[in-house]
Amino acid sequence: MKKIVGFKPIFRMALVMMFASAVAACSNNNGNSSSSPTASTQPSASDAASASPKATKELDQTPVTLRFAAWVPAENEAFTKIAREFEKKYPWVTVEWNFVNDNMMQAVTESIAGDNPIDVFWGATFYDYVAQGITEDLTPYIAQDKEFQAYEFNPGILEPFQVDGKQYALSRGNDTFLVYYNKDLLKKYGLEAPANDWTWEELKEMAKAATNPAEKDYGIANTVLWFQYGATTLPNANGHAPKNRMMNEDFTKNLADGSNQDVLDDLQWMLDWVTKDGIMLNTKRAAEAGVEGDTWMNGQSLFMLHVSPLIPTYKDQLKFDWDIAPMPKGTAKQVGMSFINPMMMTKASKHKEMAWEFMKFWTATVEGQKLVMDAGGTLLNTPNQELTDYFNQLPVYANINKEALITASKIGEIDPAITMKGGEKVSEAVNAWAGDKGYTEEISAFDYFPAAMQKVNEELSK
Repeated sequence: MKKIVGFKPIFRMALVMMFASAVAACSNNNGNSSSSPTASTQPSASDAASASPKATKELDQTPVTLRFAAWVPAENEAFTKIAREFEKKYPWVTVEWNFVNDNMMQAVTESIAGDNPIDVFWGATFYDYVAQGITEDLTPYIAQDKEFQAYEFNPGILEPFQVDGKQYALSRGNDTFLVYYNKDLLKKYGLEAPANDWTWEELKEMAKAATNPAEKDYGIANTVLWFQYGATTLPNANGHAPKNRMMNEDFTKNLADGSNQDVLDDLQWMLDWVTKDGIMLNTKRAAEAGVEGDTWMNGQSLFMLHVSPLIPTYKDQLKFDWDIAPMPKGTAKQVGMSFINPMMMTKASKHKEMAWEFMKFWTATVEGQKLVMDAGGTLLNTPNQELTDYFNQLPVYANINKEALITASKIGEIDPAITMKGGEKVSEAVNAWAGDKGYTEEISAFDYFPAAMQKVNEELSK
């Protein structure tokens, strides 16, 4: 099992830390233009290319080594068990697990250039791999695979990874953002647990009530995830942008470019938690207040924003009583942020037949999905009753507000930066503000976003 390293963006670091620390733990619809991923039905046999892969019943049993790349360390046995069980099912196959904790694009392209291509990999984005011709068209495989065709997917699982009616990826797992809350601090400050239909204003008022600098308690945990994924959902929740990440309806323009004052107001409303409300600390303010470390993990914050696969980690590590709530309502609707990261096959793969079988085992079999759920890396991708029953009895979800988890999964809109054309540029601009520019340097949304997103929009228009 191998490790490949490179550049480290903010959220990738967070994901790596999440996977590495978890005992069993874990970036929408798309535009309508032909140049960006389009929502459509599952590809049919008529969509298949003339040179189709062999049917699965005729699998070549020549020994092969599949090179698989993910941002989960090989030491995470809950995830690598999926590969080990696949090897048991296909004993002539060895799955080489490559840990890529930074730049997947670089790792994949370098493996191809070195004539030792990675066969299957996870991407934090999707469209750029398709545009560069790196990914295999999976439509012919689907057209010939009756087992895959028989697996019933929930709406929105396959569609985000289709371009011009062709399937270029499957979902490695789907998860959603939750607001975690400290029940001990609720009790300490005489607060009621949030309802599943609570609002952002209620969250803020509760955070104020739980902020007590003398006790070094603060309402909001000191993580940039609030600004990366909370602030960029808020304009959608308030009806000021039709999609998450401040995107317009067809994902061709970012509305934080100065053309919509309400969007900028929404973004600044959250940064005000640090600069005006005093309910959240950045690094400088934490040092001035004598507060050290992660205020959530230390039990010093009421609210934390993170993805659902953190549930196993928190059950193992947190020393206080806690529970979950969905992301709150805005003034227009209740909407959250979800992830559905693509699992892709490289067009250069030397073992495409077994690469497809591995992807199918992971994403479209009862056996594989049970293993993925055991690892804490996904919510249900199917209405299949056996898997639904299995999910509902998982010990990891015992003693938490399961209705909140279900609500969060229903209201979550997929992060468009994962699937849309130019999504990486949107993420880069947001992350710069969420980290250094906004959270650390306290540069306002009004001063940062117009120029930054005007540049992004120039790229989107090409």
